[in-house]
Amino acid sequence: MAYVPLWCQSHFSFLEGASHPEELVERAYELGLPALALTDRDGVYGSVRAHVKARELGLPLVHGARVSVEDGSVILLLVADRSGYANLCRLLSRGRLRCPKGESRVTWDEVCAHASGLLALWGGEASLLVGEGEAEPDAVAGPLRDAFGDRLYALVARHHQAQEVACEMRLRERARRYGLPRVAATQVLYHEPSRRDLQDVLTCIRNGVTLAGAGRLLKPNAGHALQAAPAFETLFADDPVAVARTREVAERCDFSLAAIRYRYPSERLPDGQTTSERLRRLALAGAKRRFPEGVPARVAAQVDKELAIIDELDYCGYFLTMHEIVEFCAREGILCQGRGSAANSAVCYCLGITAVDVSRVELLFERFLSRERDEPPDIDLDIMHARREEVIQFIYRRYGRRHAAMVANVIRYRARSAVRDVGKALGLPETLVDRFAKLLHYYDGTDPE
Repeated sequence: MAYVPLWCQSHFSFLEGASHPEELVERAYELGLPALALTDRDGVYGSVRAHVKARELGLPLVHGARVSVEDGSVILLLVADRSGYANLCRLLSRGRLRCPKGESRVTWDEVCAHASGLLALWGGEASLLVGEGEAEPDAVAGPLRDAFGDRLYALVARHHQAQEVACEMRLRERARRYGLPRVAATQVLYHEPSRRDLQDVLTCIRNGVTLAGAGRLLKPNAGHALQAAPAFETLFADDPVAVARTREVAERCDFSLAAIRYRYPSERLPDGQTTSERLRRLALAGAKRRFPEGVPARVAAQVDKELAIIDELDYCGYFLTMHEIVEFCAREGILCQGRGSAANSAVCYCLGITAVDVSRVELLFERFLSRERDEPPDIDLDIMHARREEVIQFIYRRYGRRHAAMVANVIRYRARSAVRDVGKALGLPETLVDRFAKLLHYYDGTDPE
């Protein structure tokens, strides 16, 4: 009777999870588990990497997040459908925007307002459902039941800790009172027990303490590794229904990132034109400007071919956006130049995005965009550094701050930084750590992953 791990956090739960998303997916596949849920802390940052690996292995992946609430409690939200993914992202955005960098807090009212398309697992550590004291979570339970209906579950979590016994008793009593079905889980922070030491060090770095002085901040055992089905069933031997319900929850989550693509708002286009019509008109007008003595037949044929593919793959809006940015730069006298594989596109040349004369070179448009490539085209624009901010502010004004954002890079530990932080966590002398760190260099192959 295989189970589905519904509470898994990767290293995208920064300084908490100790495994890559891909490692969690691979381990679940090796263990023969029917699916896996990735629920990082207040974000879906690891979803893409997990999705790619899960699709490669044929393992169903459930998307979700462990959401922090303003009263200090948490709740797990799992995505059932596309509307649920949108609601989860909107909810997390609200929490991030109101808090300092690295933090997120939402209200229970906001959780309820974004419940459509989501399943909620209420319980585990830092939950009102298991909280000690005379106060009962009635004020939260009622709205949650109204918002989620039969998509609200009581999360029974076990990690071989003595204090969990009393917490679970409270959870079970309250679950009966509120009519919530129980579902079993462990908080997975790494894909195999050998990563426990790393998770301990990450905990020390996150809390600014040494390993010797961390005390109860550390997890007391290796019960946070991804478990095989027999071990999980043994852990919950007294509640097989809660174990079986993990599969029920996973089966209700019928969403994949493959179903997502960006849609440009057609209402922004003039005169009721479609994006396809608008792009064709601009491309043909641009071709006449590029070739005032007449558009060569080969170029005209190439433009028609490219427009057909762009329209078929529904990327017209993307090209229109890039054209608007280039036009703004031209009006304001801001140096701007498209580069990379976009130079293989006659449409990009006619729109003024690139400057390589397509009548004089052999184009390899398929290197830029083709039906066979399951990814959008990549148009790189180099903009003069001194005036980049003007372009960024134009984009915000043109599309609105709710529809435009800066994309973050994933910053990883480099060798020297990792050594210094780990050295502090282990309580090693600062001079020793500094001398060792200076022996490491990024380009000599000693940089850790």
